[in-house]
Amino acid sequence: MTDSSKKSENGDSKPQIVSVAVGRKFQKSYGDGSSTPWLDDDPLLQQQIQKNQWIRWDGTQATAQQHMYWMKEQAQSFMSDERHGEYRRYAEHKGVEYFIHDELTKAGKGYGFFKLVGTFDFEPKDLVACMFDFDLTVEMDDTVILMKNLKTYYQNNKQEETNRVHNPFVNASYWSNAPGFPFLYRDGVDLSGYLVDDDTTSGDDDIGSTVWQLSMSIRAGDFQSCPYGLAAENRYWAYKLEPIREKGKVRTRTTLVCQTLLNGCIPKILSNHIVCKVLIDYVASADEVIKKNKKTGKHTELLKRLQLDDL
Repeated sequence: MTDSSKKSENGDSKPQIVSVAVGRKFQKSYGDGSSTPWLDDDPLLQQQIQKNQWIRWDGTQATAQQHMYWMKEQAQSFMSDERHGEYRRYAEHKGVEYFIHDELTKAGKGYGFFKLVGTFDFEPKDLVACMFDFDLTVEMDDTVILMKNLKTYYQNNKQEETNRVHNPFVNASYWSNAPGFPFLYRDGVDLSGYLVDDDTTSGDDDIGSTVWQLSMSIRAGDFQSCPYGLAAENRYWAYKLEPIREKGKVRTRTTLVCQTLLNGCIPKILSNHIVCKVLIDYVASADEVIKKNKKTGKHTELLKRLQLDDL
């Protein structure tokens, strides 16, 4: 289900964003996903949506746009060369190296704080498009129950003017996943968006700028979980997507820092293993899906629909 194209206050069209997607195994229970009374009838959640005042997991209140800038600042610090020595190498899988930060893992109740590093054939805008295509996420991940966009905000508005030609957006979205029997469903409300650096990575205007894809959860208790659900928490999520020219084409040096607290009775060692595998499988699968969909023209259509073709 896709939102129809809308007009901004200055008359410009806005991106068409998929409003809801339901996992194939759960369509019998959730239908097309339009009926979500635990969200629609939650006065606290609806108030946050309308006022654009969100309290993230650490208790800080701000607009969705402001939370994106905070996450970018955190990611820049976590990814800096000066802090690389704080991580220890965890493993390598499918050409992706991943590292764990023991101190931040301990601070996160034992849930892993990971850094993943790899280089892929897609351009930054390609992965950003995949991250905001719920239909594609459902297709690639069979643990997804429901993904629903609650509200889209834009960086360039009356309160927060910018000189950028491109106008990044931030989604407030509900998600739920099934980790498997005998565990409860996990769900959350995340603020997810992207920001574009002013300068190109290597001085080559043809390859574009570094793009940050960012996300974090709002505070547990500020929304109602679905039936049989337990709130999880994405404390940190940030992709740094740096375009580079390699092998005669534009590729992307991809760095991800993230920490997800699944909560409940899933053992930490199992949780950390699951999270790492899902993260690497997703970006590797996205690389293949992007290549396939570029051949059919489907990916070009997605970029245009999300207005990312000019990124």
